[in-house]
Amino acid sequence: MTQDDPNAFYAGGLPVESYDLFVEANPLFAHDREFYVDTAREARGSVLELGCGTGRVLEALAEAARPAVGLDLSQAMLAAAERRLARFRDEAPRLVCAGMDDFDLGERFGCVLITCRAFHHVTEAERQRSTLAAARRHLAPGGLLVLDLFDPILAYAADPEPPLPAPREAADAAGRRFRRTVIERRNDPARQLVKERLRIEELDAGGGVLDAEETNWTLRWLTRQEAAYLLELCGFAPVACYSDFQRAPAAYGKEQLWLARAV
Repeated sequence: MTQDDPNAFYAGGLPVESYDLFVEANPLFAHDREFYVDTAREARGSVLELGCGTGRVLEALAEAARPAVGLDLSQAMLAAAERRLARFRDEAPRLVCAGMDDFDLGERFGCVLITCRAFHHVTEAERQRSTLAAARRHLAPGGLLVLDLFDPILAYAADPEPPLPAPREAADAAGRRFRRTVIERRNDPARQLVKERLRIEELDAGGGVLDAEETNWTLRWLTRQEAAYLLELCGFAPVACYSDFQRAPAAYGKEQLWLARAV
């Protein structure tokens, strides 16, 4: 696998155009937007979403009249978010282009969200600490951090060349169809990294390929105990860790959905 930009996936084109469809089709993210809105209400105050992407969660917050700011490093994802949020006009969440590990907005929030596993794209331990430190600086006293991670299957993560998942397909309301295929996957167990090369295809009604792009991303995984220690190191007191967005108890191999208070 070539040493490309670890976040090349988010540069634009078919990966960004189809991004929301694959999130919405993934049962692991069922009810995520409702969870974030309910949690933001409980936390009170305005909301900051780090790695806001195309604005899925920001849209739900705006519909619930929760003031919010979204931050993302990808101009292409923010452009999609701007289009999505345009209907809210002057009440639309503010969008900021910056990396989540190095920013200063000059204000504090009641709640900081790192949704849809975005934290895994911060691939160095030092930058992970910087990200949580930045989140902590932007929280009001007692403010709430919500952090969504996947819980790694350790036997799978230890395999340098694990089996590839089956291709996935998704379609929008107008019938536009996409297929996402992981064509190469390499694990680096010592550094806790997984590098994937993906092919995104747009399909016609008969399944023929209209267009295709190849891209890649790199993710760093964290065990549940590591995540707990990292939160405590960066000034947070973990409140809960759920395994899904319906607040099921923590379970190995499912989501790590952390709630932690700034202390």
